Amino acid sequence: MRRLSLTLILSLLCARAFAQTQNVTVVEYHPAPGQFVNVYPEAETGATHEQMCQRATEALQEEGLVHLGSFGGYVTVQFDHPVPNRKGSDLRIMGNGYYAKNDPVYGKQTLGGTFEPGIVYVGVGSDVSTCRWYELAGSEYYTTETHGFTVTYHKPTAESGPHQRPFSSYDDYLKWEATWTYRDGVRRDSAGSHMKNVYHKQSYWPAWEEGETLTFTAGRLPNNAIDYSGKGTNWFLYRYAADSYGYVDASLNDDIYSTFDIDWAVDSLGRHVDLQEVNFVRVVSAMFQYCGWIGETSTEVSGFQDLHLVDGYDSNPIVIPTRPIPSGIESAKGAAEASGGCYDLTGRRLVQPGKGIYIRNGRKFVGK
Repeated sequence: MRRLSLTLILSLLCARAFAQTQNVTVVEYHPAPGQFVNVYPEAETGATHEQMCQRATEALQEEGLVHLGSFGGYVTVQFDHPVPNRKGSDLRIMGNGYYAKNDPVYGKQTLGGTFEPGIVYVGVGSDVSTCRWYELAGSEYYTTETHGFTVTYHKPTAESGPHQRPFSSYDDYLKWEATWTYRDGVRRDSAGSHMKNVYHKQSYWPAWEEGETLTFTAGRLPNNAIDYSGKGTNWFLYRYAADSYGYVDASLNDDIYSTFDIDWAVDSLGRHVDLQEVNFVRVVSAMFQYCGWIGETSTEVSGFQDLHLVDGYDSNPIVIPTRPIPSGIESAKGAAEASGGCYDLTGRRLVQPGKGIYIRNGRKFVGK
């Protein structure tokens, strides 16, 4: 009897040790510069990346905010178990978006508010530094998303300076350069600066990041903000459509559109990938947009949930209808593999590609 009891206790302890929970651990936290960096979560000079990952983990456990800053900033989390790919949505990721109550055009029917979309990537592998990453293709992936958008930010040399813009305490506070390949196949670039606004006086540069520049490359989503004042004071940030899907901080947290299906995973060429499970989940701030006194458009994250751990979910899962892959893109990929044609990352055939990344014979190459 004593031996049986000991065996039972050991079995219960083992079961508890391998129990699956909704707890996530932040394993990477690299925000782009932004007005709530060093605030959500709090950071001070001398903080380390490991400390910030721990603080971000604690913030998510308490349903607090993790701020990703301007375009490209990201957070990567890991559950205490691989998240399986089953029927319907597999994940819910919470932000802090809400609908406006006083839309001057659409009134109560508005799709506008404070929505700041971020793109989701999932990683497969045991090590975050070597795992394979796949984008969960949202509603804009094959149409208006710009793939391979790159921004380099320069560390500010001062926290205040000349200012003439409304709500600014330093007009040229954060200098940046951006490069991307447009849909016509032409490589483009731009440069500018973001101001520091009068409402947030701390440094917008992540206190734990070393070096004088930060560079991010990811998918960029189209701008979604309208200023109805014409003076930069009355901004509304809209959902792309009532049924747009696939983006964090782009709907209410209890809405079906805050859920994500691993079946949406695509590789770097936009091809569907069958994944049995994922080991890491990454959210990337996906807009490069500045809205007057509101500041940069920046995704915030407030929680992650494995839907398959919710009682009764798998018997009635959320199934979100997805946009069809445009037939031109499907045939373009087939033609590229068959004829050696050249295509951009959205599947458009190019006659004379410029500088950028393209597809030929099913493989990427760099045009120079």
